[in-house]
Amino acid sequence: MKTLLIICVAIGLLSSCSTYQMNTLSSTNTVHNEQTGEFKLENDSVKILYSFAGENVPIRINIYNKLNEPIYADWERSAFVMDKKSTSYANGVLQVNGSISSTSIGRGIRYSDGNISAQVTLPQNVTFIPPHSQVSKTITNVDSREFQYIADTLFAKSKLPSGFGGSDLKVKIAKFEKDNSPLFFKSYLTLYTLNNSVQKLITYQNDFYVSEAFRSSLGPENFANFGDNRGDHFYIKIPN
Repeated sequence: MKTLLIICVAIGLLSSCSTYQMNTLSSTNTVHNEQTGEFKLENDSVKILYSFAGENVPIRINIYNKLNEPIYADWERSAFVMDKKSTSYANGVLQVNGSISSTSIGRGIRYSDGNISAQVTLPQNVTFIPPHSQVSKTITNVDSREFQYIADTLFAKSKLPSGFGGSDLKVKIAKFEKDNSPLFFKSYLTLYTLNNSVQKLITYQNDFYVSEAFRSSLGPENFANFGDNRGDHFYIKIPN
């Protein structure tokens, strides 16, 4: 019994060392999927999906090439921008998968029907996206400390449903609109096609902001409406 008490006290001390801040994102110029939380930009050429699920705002970008010719993603000319600070999307591990339709683009390059699945770590900062296939890139080098800077005075005491049933859990919560959110950031994506070795650039800018944040000594798995791996949810730990 004494040993169990010591363990419980130790767990309590460790959990009190940090405050969890659970954040919900919204966007001003993408389509928000209410079920998955992902954000989508789509046109005749590409479909781009954003997800931020996890700790320390990981940015997962999925690009699907709808064209009958290759598209190139230039990560060195793509970036996360917040408070005039730019973080490049260059380098990282890419997961390539999708279907390829038969086509020919000249120079002896041909594709056949089939599927591809590969993971490669690339030193270069340009990704080749075959026709009718997709690539995913997760950026984990964003400084999550930028998301700590919400004034304590903006939070109000509230309660949220527990993920394990029972009584609601005490939290401090803040809600924002796009015009008054203290945390607003942009994603710049640079894609291009090639025509006789000449690049035809297309740049996409998407805007996101924190529309809700709540703080607790408990982690996200404890809350019924958080921790579902939704694309519009992420959390950070703030040292006490």
